[in-house]
Parts: sequence; C-alpha cells; structure tokens
Amino acid sequence: MIQITRYESIREPKIKDIVGIDEYLKTIKEGDKYFPLIESARMFGKPSSNYDTIKTTMLPTYRFNFMFKDSASNINITSPTGLIYLDMDDDKDIPESEYIYASWKSLSNKGYGILVKVDNLTLTNFMEVYTQISELIGIESDVNARKATQQTVQSYDKNLYHNPNSKIFNYIENKKVSSLNILKKRGRCLDRDDTFLDKPISNDIRYNNMDDYFIDSDKSYIVFKEKKEPICAPYMPIRVDKGNRNSCLFYYFSQLAILNNTISKNYLRVLAESINIHVMKPKLSQKEINSIINSVLKKKEEGTLEMFLNQERRIIFNPAYNMKHKQIMEIVNKELGQMTKEKTKAFIYAIVEDWDFIGNGKITQKKVATTIGKSLPTVKRYWHYFKAYIADLNSEFKRDKVSSVIEDKPSKKALESSISSNVMMRI
Repeated sequence: MIQITRYESIREPKIKDIVGIDEYLKTIKEGDKYFPLIESARMFGKPSSNYDTIKTTMLPTYRFNFMFKDSASNINITSPTGLIYLDMDDDKDIPESEYIYASWKSLSNKGYGILVKVDNLTLTNFMEVYTQISELIGIESDVNARKATQQTVQSYDKNLYHNPNSKIFNYIENKKVSSLNILKKRGRCLDRDDTFLDKPISNDIRYNNMDDYFIDSDKSYIVFKEKKEPICAPYMPIRVDKGNRNSCLFYYFSQLAILNNTISKNYLRVLAESINIHVMKPKLSQKEINSIINSVLKKKEEGTLEMFLNQERRIIFNPAYNMKHKQIMEIVNKELGQMTKEKTKAFIYAIVEDWDFIGNGKITQKKVATTIGKSLPTVKRYWHYFKAYIADLNSEFKRDKVSSVIEDKPSKKALESSISSNVMMRI
C-alpha cells in the first residue's frame, strides 16, 4: 500500500504521522474536522489575509513524492512513495489521461492537485520526471511546485477523481549513475555504487555538505527557526598529539571520502603529508599514513563509512553564491533579529490570551511588561500587533468566539474576528 507523510501545517517540516493514500483520498472526498476551515478559506478567497492564515497555520499538509526520516528535507529522503504530485494553478479542465491516478480541487478551488504513479523516481531525476509527465498528460503544471519536498495543503472535493488502475510512468535514465548529493544514506553511510551525475568529475573538494540543501533550490540561504540544523563539516585541529593522531586522521579522511565520492588516493596522500608536517606531534610514519588511507578507501568501497554531523547551523548559506563576510553578517543579524522579534510577540500573546481579568483587572502595557519580565519600551514596540485584540478582550471578553469558527457555520464578520484571533495564536 502506498504511504505518504502528513504534517501539522505548512510551517512545520517535522513529520506528524504516516497515512495510506486511500485514507488521504477518502478525506479529500468526504471531508473531516477541517472541512469548516476549508469552506471558510474559500469564502474569503485568494488573495486575502484570512485565507493565508487558514492555509499556512490551521490546516495539515501532505507530501507525496518521497518518504523522509524525521522531517522533510532533501537530505532526509529515504525512499520514493511510488507517486509524483503535480500542481496545476489554472482553473482549466484536466485532459483525460490513463496515467492520472487521482486529481482534486485545490484549497483555493481554482487549481488542481494531480497524482501519477511512477517508477524509478529519484531526487536527481525529479525535475525531469515532473516535466515529462506534465507534457505527457497535457497540462501546464506549476514550475514552482517542481520540488521533491513539495507539500500540499489539505483540501476538499466531493468530485475527486480516482483511478486505482492508472498506468505507471516508467522513467528510463540516460546514464545509470546518481549524484553524491542525493545518496540514500543507510544509517548515514555511503553507498558504494554512487557516482556524480549531470556534472563533470571535478578536482574541487567539498569540506561540508551545505550544498546538499540547495539541490533543487536557488535560494541564497535557509533559516532553521525551530532548532539548529546538524551538518557535516570535518576539520583538523591545529595540533594533534600522540595517542589521537591515527583516529583523528582517519576521522578527517573518512568524512572527506563521504563528501567527495571521486576523491583519489593520491589526493589523500598529498593532504596527509601536509597534515603530518604541520599538525601531528610527533609525525606519523609513512606506514601508518598508508594504513589509514587504505582503511578509509576500503570502507568507502564497502559502503560502511559513517557521516558525522559534527556542527550545527541556524542559517545555512548556499555555497554557489560565494557571499562576502559582510553580506553574511547582515543576513545573520537580520534573521536572528526577526526570530527574537517573533519570540517576544509570542510571549506577549501567551500572557494576553491567558489573562486573569478577575485577579489582574484590565490589560495594560505596564502590567504585561511586568508579567513577561520585559521593559515597558519593549512591550510598547510590539503593542500595535495586539492593540485591537486586547481592546476586544478588555471590553467584551470575546474569547468564546474563537471556537465558533469550527463549531458553527459562521457569518463572514464572525469568522473574520475568529481568524484574527487565530493569527495571534500562531505568531
């Protein structure tokens, strides 16, 4: 049975659970507890802030192309699902095709999600397969959705199309090789059969795996807001004393071998000579160095080298952009400042939402500042985000209206008030 991954919302890459494709299609066709929110989003329409709020924070999402380990990212891909997801934005009829496994109206009700069964799908050939299948069934698919990690927000379509006996698209590769960047790391080990694809073999050496994050993305950097991202970035200390020399050199060379599938024995020998002169105290014998190099290459051939994620990054920069230090620091300061801002806003909202009116009386800036342990100027700086909401709480105590968006079919005015409250809850 085909399985796919489900997520809390667009903003949450961590896998919530795994569901069967039949269960997913039934949910789209028959609806579930999220149906009132989907109807509300369609009532507000695209584009609108209320539509965006429902779409990005209140509805679960699904990924159809690949299965992942823990969270959705290229480096966490474990296997293809057997499906590929195509996104069609235009409100046009979908041509009849024996390759279409399922199709349904998108959340906006102005586009379609389309599934096709596929064999031999990999991260390397994904974009090519996406394009070929789009042309095969005769649609103008959304190129922005041409990503291995593409997700789609839960929708509803009572007229969902499903053909369990659809044809399978068999992709045939021109060259039977695959990219080091998209290794299926079995327990983070190197696969012995992997070689570079779609790029000439180069003498350039990778010293970290940062470019793995930008295989199908032209972004200049990625920010990890929830927690820092572990990466592989091996390094040699400026001095290694007796007792640690062999293990240290083996570790360093093993990581270089994982990061650079075409690294040569001669390159490792030249590098070892330099390290031996400048780092090892005392120097290793030539016999010891040869033994370490041979051991690394043997384990590489066996597929038993393990990748160590020895560093963490809040922000990962795309090596292809070759940004200067000043540019990098400007981005770091901006992004970290934004995260601090969002954290402060979340603190303020948490206090406001659980405000004890009986014990504390009316909500004021000074009382909030005292409660969260921030200065009054800091609270004033963010007050405009909550001013209207706090005014409602102080005058009418409208908290019960938040739940009415799900329990009763609301008027547009009541829904707008509820959505506004939910926006705050997710800041």
